[in-house]
Amino acid sequence: MNREQEIEQLFKAFRENTISEEDYHRLMNWMKEHGSEEKVRSWMDEHWEALKKNEDPAKNDRELRFNRMIEKADKKHRIRRPEKSKIKPWYYQAAAVLAVLLSVSWIWYGTDREEVPRPFILISKHIAPGEKATITLPDGTVVRLNSDSELVFPDRFSGNTRTVALKGEAFFEVTKDKEHPFLVKTGELTTQVLGTSFNVKAYREEVEVSVATGLVEVRKGAGDHQREEKNHVLLHPSQQAIYRKGDPGFTTRKVDLDSIGVWKEGILSFRQTPLDEAAGMLERWYGVKVILKNPELKACVITGDHKNQGLASVLHSFKYTLGISYEIKDGIVTINGKKCS
Repeated sequence: MNREQEIEQLFKAFRENTISEEDYHRLMNWMKEHGSEEKVRSWMDEHWEALKKNEDPAKNDRELRFNRMIEKADKKHRIRRPEKSKIKPWYYQAAAVLAVLLSVSWIWYGTDREEVPRPFILISKHIAPGEKATITLPDGTVVRLNSDSELVFPDRFSGNTRTVALKGEAFFEVTKDKEHPFLVKTGELTTQVLGTSFNVKAYREEVEVSVATGLVEVRKGAGDHQREEKNHVLLHPSQQAIYRKGDPGFTTRKVDLDSIGVWKEGILSFRQTPLDEAAGMLERWYGVKVILKNPELKACVITGDHKNQGLASVLHSFKYTLGISYEIKDGIVTINGKKCS
């Protein structure tokens, strides 16, 4: 792409209100270097017909914002325009582009960002198997991400809610804001809070939400119309909701408060955990591949806590408890043994 094509793309992005702050300043700098008015007027002549066609109802909000920009431009720079009775709907958009590009860049990224907000940027944080991380969100909420997990969030929260998306497991310590509920999207489930701490585990086909403090709402679906009893549950501290894909509703149970989110303290915890599920936990925790040679071993269950222990130490406890054998080679763990009684 040559320089002329690049500038054309910047103009197009500005007209469609998709330009980033960085690209906006690049456009402004180019105009300063080349003497803007003749070039901008030429661009306006070329795109006049296209601007006139932008009259669909979906653009009403954009036109209203450009109207406000023109009003400010009138007052500060005495930009002349036709009498109000002669102005067509598309004129404001065309005139606003010209006015802003020529002389009122302060409106776009200056003193009135609330009226003309820049587009937000989605950030994706993926934590590899065997790793953990702590992330602070724009509102101050602290998120502890477990191994093999991904969190997607905006670089700034806007609108009526604070929404993030999670795959894997995370412990949230949410900054309280009564006017802007905090939402965690995990597949078809939404977890909503105002300010509290809770753990969400969303691996495979199952989602677990465990509450440490405050009140948490978990619902299936995105809107209020989904809040029938079977699709909606309220959780208090020490309560956990479990949802399995395909089930008609939630399963709730009481859990030990001290057990919620213990993984962030370096504790690998098993509570009557089936061995095939425990194998998945080992894979994420240590970044290995686990193979159960005998499919009947899936029915075995394991209980125990392992704080900051190596893989061999954990497997040795499995061997002692279940009577299995294991081998670790080239990042692959092979477990074998007889069916548990």
